[in-house]
Amino acid sequence: MIAALLARAAQFQAAWYYSLLLSAILLLILLGIGYSLAGIRRLWREGEHGPAAVLAGAIAIAFLAFVGMYAVMAGGLFSLGGGS
Repeated sequence: MIAALLARAAQFQAAWYYSLLLSAILLLILLGIGYSLAGIRRLWREGEHGPAAVLAGAIAIAFLAFVGMYAVMAGGLFSLGGGS
């Protein structure tokens, strides 16, 4: 009985840690994209349309790559939990 309660407490603690880790990583991705797009907006307003378009494309590809890696990591963490 005590062992089962301790196991449940450990699972809760691990789930809390992983949810905190996942939200921190997502926050870093979104802040980085926001900061990058603010710089691109500044370039676009100054009339530098070519470099702004190239940077926007590179940032969009990087964003998709990071979100894809994030989704794979989140899926792996959820599958380790056994669906609970």
